[in-house]
Amino acid sequence: MTDPVIVVGAGPTGLMLACELGLAGAPVVVLDRRDTPDPRSPGQAVNAAVMELLEQRGLADELRESGLPLPGAHFSLLWLRPELVAGPHRVGGGLLVPQARLADVLERRARALGVDIRRGQEVTQLRQSAGSVTLRLRTADGESTLRGSYVVAADGANSTVRTLAGIGFPGGGWTVSGIVGDVVADLSEVAVNHLGAHYTASGGVYSGAPAGPGTLRVITTLFGDLPAGPAAGTGEVAQEELQREIEELTGRRLPAREVVWAERFTSVSGNAECYRAGRVFLAGDAAHSFYPLGGLRLSTCLQDAVNLGWKLAADLAGWAPPGLLDTYHAERHPEGERARLALDAQLALMHPAARAAGARSLVADLSRFEDVNRYLVELVTGVDLRYRLGADGAAGSVDPDPVLGGRVPGAAPLLHDGRGLLLLSDAAAGTGGASSRTAEGWSDRIATASASAAGETGSALLRPDGHVVWAEGSGGLEAALKNWFGAPR
Repeated sequence: MTDPVIVVGAGPTGLMLACELGLAGAPVVVLDRRDTPDPRSPGQAVNAAVMELLEQRGLADELRESGLPLPGAHFSLLWLRPELVAGPHRVGGGLLVPQARLADVLERRARALGVDIRRGQEVTQLRQSAGSVTLRLRTADGESTLRGSYVVAADGANSTVRTLAGIGFPGGGWTVSGIVGDVVADLSEVAVNHLGAHYTASGGVYSGAPAGPGTLRVITTLFGDLPAGPAAGTGEVAQEELQREIEELTGRRLPAREVVWAERFTSVSGNAECYRAGRVFLAGDAAHSFYPLGGLRLSTCLQDAVNLGWKLAADLAGWAPPGLLDTYHAERHPEGERARLALDAQLALMHPAARAAGARSLVADLSRFEDVNRYLVELVTGVDLRYRLGADGAAGSVDPDPVLGGRVPGAAPLLHDGRGLLLLSDAAAGTGGASSRTAEGWSDRIATASASAAGETGSALLRPDGHVVWAEGSGGLEAALKNWFGAPR
């Protein structure tokens, strides 16, 4: 029997990865050091890129039932105009929804797919061999060991697995501190400056968004030196401390009837040296970490999970072409760094406030240009992701075709089963089905559908994560099939 993939961390990244593996029929065990799911997740929104990923797996509608449309998009809280961006991606399609709700949706899907989720399991040691990885675990009942084919660290910015694997985590120097919590309040009594996201005159950030009936999720961020004493680092804070920061940022106290919970958080900017060390992979915050502004951090994390999941499953199923697992670092490490630098740039437009004022004014003026607005909107919503592929669909080359490496949002309903997808144009279908016949040897790994069903006109081959690796006129279909889906049956 094949050893399972062990995913360490039952947050959104780990659970999304578990869903991808489970969908492909790969054995997977998820470990988490907490005894129960954490309801105190700081995230309060998901952006358009996350919704596209969830659409691909049929999960978006369930999340929409408990979310509210995310109003607008911003770069460093300079508001942009997503409604002016034409194209296939729904750049304004984000949701206001607590991250804990997303984790709940993903966990229920993972369990339905047969994923083994074990809580109260803390990793203390890691040992690799040529064909497996063994973890030593601490539990309430004592210590135990667990062997897996691969281990994926999805255990956060302070990843234990990353440290045990000896992977460095160089940073960019930004360390940001703030408070996140839920308060009970009558939203009709809440002032306008206590709702929405704001860059304040003091040079900090405040945001308030509904987190449930009569509940407001609030987040404060004060830049500069981290607080000293008991408030330093992370941990619970008193109601008065939360109110003091809210008043400093907004100019008035929040009419809160009760603070349900409030914790101080710190966010460090960093990107791991590598996303793979032998049979250990890094994903999510364990791979890259930066200030969670506008949903880009979460979408970058889930893109890791969707990129890696099908590749690990292909390896365990025995059909992965040589080097497929290496494409994970090659594709995702640059994207982790790009997202981190995008957030660092936004922080540089915030602090120190007096020095950043001129740059903020300039960027606000530039964003009025259509091309600049488009670029920034697509960057902060995460929908501009496009991997670099060559004419034969191989990874790591200069793109000869603007379609290769990108996504086809209209194909999302056709990707629910987690297989690859060959879209056939009407012309291709009318020439005797040459493309269909070429793909017959891979029919256990890819499905076939009309391009018009995805709102497209040309033929294209999509990987299970939705990215195009071949398009009509870009090279040979058979070469692309072999590059990404291995040898035919």
